[in-house]
Amino acid sequence: MKYIDFSIKSKIENRENILNILYSMDIYVFEEYGEHILQELNQDEKSWDFIDKDVFKLDPNELIIKVYFSPEEKDKYLELERVLKEKGFTDLLIREEDDVDWSNNWKKYYHTLEIGKKIAIKPCWEVYENKDNRVIVEIDPGMAFGTGSHETTYLCLEALEKYIEPQDKVFDIGCGSGILAIAAIKLGAESALCVDIDENCIKASKNNAKLNKVDDRITIYKGNLLDKVEGKADVIISNIIAEIIAEMIPKLNSHLNKGGRFILSGIIHDKIGLIKSALEREGLELVEIKEKNEWVRIIGRK
Repeated sequence: MKYIDFSIKSKIENRENILNILYSMDIYVFEEYGEHILQELNQDEKSWDFIDKDVFKLDPNELIIKVYFSPEEKDKYLELERVLKEKGFTDLLIREEDDVDWSNNWKKYYHTLEIGKKIAIKPCWEVYENKDNRVIVEIDPGMAFGTGSHETTYLCLEALEKYIEPQDKVFDIGCGSGILAIAAIKLGAESALCVDIDENCIKASKNNAKLNKVDDRITIYKGNLLDKVEGKADVIISNIIAEIIAEMIPKLNSHLNKGGRFILSGIIHDKIGLIKSALEREGLELVEIKEKNEWVRIIGRK
């Protein structure tokens, strides 16, 4: 199966403007490469073979944002091209790629990742000797975000290990591959509700829930943030981006039980103030902030 690789290259200072264009077109799933990626690659040379070689050509003040489309979405990516060029972003590269290459060749570079004291994220094609009796989450990410290796997913998994309590009801808003909801269930949560706006994420989450034999305890549906969610949770997780999280924060109180916890990530360091201000306006308690390579996780409580 073919897919379209749509690359946008620009200065880091233009990041927010580019993201605003993507959000205005209901595009919330993308890859982002910048100087922090180069720093990580310098520490882990075995990962180089599956990274786009264009990343190595980036200057410190440059970034690349990649969006993926199916060939059937031609109208959407052509409209994105038109809007970006209209706004002055002309360094674009649109390529048709073979999904087989993406979905198979990179697998040899992705191995089981142990997180904290209890969790192991295992790709479904790899054998893992579980010497420490960890909770194993098997993942086949497909085209969805969430393998545990990105800082924001890693930070959220660490928090789940610390804050999930037996019989918790969990909402995972912007679920990606479903990795966080599945981990919550395996750490003792009673049930999880997963929501995402992207159809690829819905498919990946359903497949991964079945793979982990927790599909009877996870409800997954397509939607925008908390707009269609009914009821309350003990824990709400959202690993998306700061601007979208800030938009969602006014609804946290009405969807959290008293004493309920929330775990927020996908936030860059410069956006901490935006999230803190939104939490203060809603009277929500800020419990903890942790950073990893310029990415931030915020934990709070109702």
